[in-house]
Amino acid sequence: MTLMPAPALAQADANPVRSAGDAFGHKQGDEAIGLYDERSVRGFSLEAAGNYRLNGTYFVKNAGVSNFFIDSSTVRIGYNVIGTLLPGPSGVVDYRLRDPAPGEKSLATVTYDVYGQPIAELNFRHGASSGRSSYSLGISRNFDVRSAQGGRGGEDLLVGGIARVSIASTRAQLFFGEYQYRRRGEFRVAPVDGTLPPRIARGRYLGQDWAFDQGQRRIGGLLLDHELSSRSGIGATLAFGQEDPTLAFAQFFRSQESGASTGYVLAVPQQRSTAWSSELRSYLELPPSGSTHRLDATIRYRRSTALFGGAQTLALDPLALGDCPSDIAEPDLDLLSADQHIEVSQLGLGMGYRGTIGDRVRLNAGVLKSFYAKRVGSEAGSDKVTTAPFLYNLGGSIAIAPRLEIFASYSRGLEEAGVAPSSAANRNEILSTIVVKQAELGLRWSIASKLNLFLSVFDTRKPYAGVDARDNVYRFLGDVRHRGIEFSLSGRVLPGLQIVAGTVLLDPELVRSGEGASDGLRPVAVPRIRAILNADLAIPGVKGLSVDAGLLHVGARAAQSRTSRDGSQLFVQPLTTVNAGLRFGFRLGRHDAVIRAQVLNLFNRFAWDVNGSETLAYNEPRRARILLTIRY
Repeated sequence: MTLMPAPALAQADANPVRSAGDAFGHKQGDEAIGLYDERSVRGFSLEAAGNYRLNGTYFVKNAGVSNFFIDSSTVRIGYNVIGTLLPGPSGVVDYRLRDPAPGEKSLATVTYDVYGQPIAELNFRHGASSGRSSYSLGISRNFDVRSAQGGRGGEDLLVGGIARVSIASTRAQLFFGEYQYRRRGEFRVAPVDGTLPPRIARGRYLGQDWAFDQGQRRIGGLLLDHELSSRSGIGATLAFGQEDPTLAFAQFFRSQESGASTGYVLAVPQQRSTAWSSELRSYLELPPSGSTHRLDATIRYRRSTALFGGAQTLALDPLALGDCPSDIAEPDLDLLSADQHIEVSQLGLGMGYRGTIGDRVRLNAGVLKSFYAKRVGSEAGSDKVTTAPFLYNLGGSIAIAPRLEIFASYSRGLEEAGVAPSSAANRNEILSTIVVKQAELGLRWSIASKLNLFLSVFDTRKPYAGVDARDNVYRFLGDVRHRGIEFSLSGRVLPGLQIVAGTVLLDPELVRSGEGASDGLRPVAVPRIRAILNADLAIPGVKGLSVDAGLLHVGARAAQSRTSRDGSQLFVQPLTTVNAGLRFGFRLGRHDAVIRAQVLNLFNRFAWDVNGSETLAYNEPRRARILLTIRY
């Protein structure tokens, strides 16, 4: 989730292909590349798991982030979590806060984006020449929010920023973001009879004229760090996030292979969720003696509250999927309100060790005692769940030859299980936390000074949440195991040519199922193969010009966690898409400027996509965008 749709947080000179250190997931500006993103890492969602960091420190992401205060985000997994304190088994998404350098220029960006909406963005940046302070403040306005499903007529506004002050050995960073939106509700398709729906025309709005989602998202935080000496320090992080949808509408169709469908509109009243998170931390580095040793201690706390329930279902007349439904009366949501609430509190007490032995061995070990409590309340009463697991991680790497390292790790962590989707009977309910285990073995080979290869095998196990076919409740259906092999190659292969390539081969399987699923089935929305290839080439002889291309292949994914009448499991088709683009830097009067043009889904491939709700939406069609960024 971002505070604002990605196209509206654009920057023409953002180039993740050249800044990525591996193929596991990197985002700069509004452009992201890699095998993984926060919604899919080795078949699991880091967004649902809640594995986020701000400059390496703990925080709970509840309302998205903005490029006005975030410089980049990186998925850290495998070798790259050896330097991370108490990493989650599924990896972490590490956000790097923006800190403008002395003399860094401000940006003005205009965009004519993928669906034709005009977007304007201003980002004021300043870094003091003394290095003692910096700030970034931005405003972005989308004048006509549109979507791949044909929605238009919305609008949104984003304001955000960050400021840093360094005084002697103390450093403080304060950030904030506020996003207000009004946009068309979207639709999804639930397959029936074990068959996929037929292909339909993309870009045709199938919702009601009055179905606009409205709401706000806001985030704020403070990071403090103080050096006690050259080898010790203390710090604190405080973060706040709030998701506050005032109105929300979702439309669902139940489709048969013939194309006949029934449907309904789900009208959802205000469902506000709020999260506070904090961390107190300290570290001590022992005097160097050919080796390095660092000890960390941390206290982590979070408190989350959420309102959910109270939605109204409005039936639609039967129709052929892809046709516009008949008009129905707009409901009065003032008469509706959320009828359930959730309170979650969690305290963690942890210690970690990170060190090196000579220049060949790196080590990382940590322990965390977590105290978790969740209370769900309604007019019928309340229910409380508590747990206090002992968590740990152990990992390391050793150089067995020049430029060649092997690494291994084992971890047991506590992660969020996500939120029930809007198509479920218990929509927006927060599931209890789960214990996750992962073992991994791999190697890192520095083929050249700027070309790195990673290869690893892993085994990850956790409880599996999905939609129970018996009552449409999103709950735990058993356990799932993901075993796999992943490969990454990134860096400069020729002068001017940068590549990022990767593949993950997965064996995902439900290994111990409850009554709502069957052993041996594939978990929903998890492909056996995912592969990417991105390349960026600086054109010789033309200063400032580069061309780029990207390929993404996603294998077939299970669309339901149960078998059909014939005993088979329903799958959506594999999909391969290609993107192409260029960047050109030039002087515009007295200012540096960059123009960025892209064509996405170049060959206009069509496929149904599925998520954990076991509902479908088509992929986005071929589209183009052009951005102009001016530095001033």
